[in-house]
Amino acid sequence: MRIDAERMAVALSEQALRERVSATRGRAPVPLTNALALVNERHGVDLAGARARAGFSRGHLLDVVLELPGGRASTSEQLAAEHLIEAVLGEARASDWIGDVAVVAAPRGGLLKVVQARPESERFFALAELPGAIAAAISGLHAGLPTEPLWATGGEQRWFLFELDVEAGPDSSRQADVALVCTFMPEMLKCFLSGASFASARFFRTGELLAYLKYPSAERDPRRALAKRRVLEDALDAALVSERCGRVVGSGMGIVHSYVDVVLDRVERSLAVIREVCRRIGTGAGSVLEFCDEALDGERIEMR
Repeated sequence: MRIDAERMAVALSEQALRERVSATRGRAPVPLTNALALVNERHGVDLAGARARAGFSRGHLLDVVLELPGGRASTSEQLAAEHLIEAVLGEARASDWIGDVAVVAAPRGGLLKVVQARPESERFFALAELPGAIAAAISGLHAGLPTEPLWATGGEQRWFLFELDVEAGPDSSRQADVALVCTFMPEMLKCFLSGASFASARFFRTGELLAYLKYPSAERDPRRALAKRRVLEDALDAALVSERCGRVVGSGMGIVHSYVDVVLDRVERSLAVIREVCRRIGTGAGSVLEFCDEALDGERIEMR
């Protein structure tokens, strides 16, 4: 399918969008000594003696635990730990990759030695090693992801179907009314729909962005609504792959809206393709494309 780029021009600068999700956006990381001083001054908590451990949780988020000698796991210690993690990692990395941050009291010292060593998963390391450990974990995850954009991988995919508990209401953020979801990337979609912090960088190493097309469900008959959405899915996937700019990765049926989840490579080109398909299929007024990344919260692009 050939798209007239000028006729289908979109009010979105690819460069500006990429800057908003850049790994270098926001406050830069600061040395640990400086970060500890800032945290102590603001929260009155000395974390200099803390040790750390980190590990992946659901949605490729990294949970961090600080073991603090004499700690009480108080609110002030919790806030201080979160501030410290953001300071030493930088705003972008902390926002995109860090999930839960917890503070636990270190085991009491004394003359008696611990007979049984801690399990490997509970071993802590020096706080100064945390930035390097996080960087290594991210590199290891990315090493296991495809080196090509999703549209170039081809092949059959294994699709999963899952239901969500939902109540009708005015809130339509994050596909709040979706009740049935079908996707071949369930970990990614579940992370987004759960309301957890979301960043496409945790699931792609090639700069792709997860977004979704949302349009009003005009059909009252679920079977007809499903058939119409499948026609739209197939048309979108074929057009995006043909133009080498994206791929359909899932879809959802909601109480008020229907959704098609797309992964976009060249965003401006993708939007032109999606607009043309929406015009041809007829998704109706109110059709919008929304981005899933937390850094792009509020970015809504009308498809008419």
